[in-house]
Amino acid sequence: LDLIGLTSVVGAVLGSAGVVGLVLGFAFRDIAENYIAGILLSVRRPFEPGEHVVIDNREGKVISVNSRATVLMTLDGNHLQLPNSLVFKSVVLNYSKNPKRRFDFSMFIDGGQSIREAQTIAMAAIAKVEGVLEEPAPAWTVVEFGTTGIQLRFYGWVDQHQSDLGKVRSEAVRQV
Repeated sequence: LDLIGLTSVVGAVLGSAGVVGLVLGFAFRDIAENYIAGILLSVRRPFEPGEHVVIDNREGKVISVNSRATVLMTLDGNHLQLPNSLVFKSVVLNYSKNPKRRFDFSMFIDGGQSIREAQTIAMAAIAKVEGVLEEPAPAWTVVEFGTTGIQLRFYGWVDQHQSDLGKVRSEAVRQV
């Protein structure tokens, strides 16, 4: 090439090819990363369609996992697409994997009232609510003593495959 005088042309072509390669590499990096993450998510299967998850502080039910994105339906009915690379790198909280799920709520009682009596009444009320599991049994704790009274926190467990967590929790609050 030096004899024909084409060294500068070859240098320009190779230099341009290098620049074009870099540009294409950066342009398709996200696409390739999401595609590979989609394959790895399909193999690992950290969640299934219909399961309730939190991914990168975004909560919803899984609709699908495709080659580019994981699709969630948020709890308020919005369609949310998360790039698979983000899903793969994020902490995933799957509420649906374990059928047993705990709920809790707090109540205040007057400072002059008996904590033991309030606890006994509340535990009996929670235990009677349809959907609250006997094992693990309902529980309670004293959260704090304040100027407005004593704050108690109550806990119960639900088999979320058989009962609606929100409805059981709401009924337990109402009963207590």
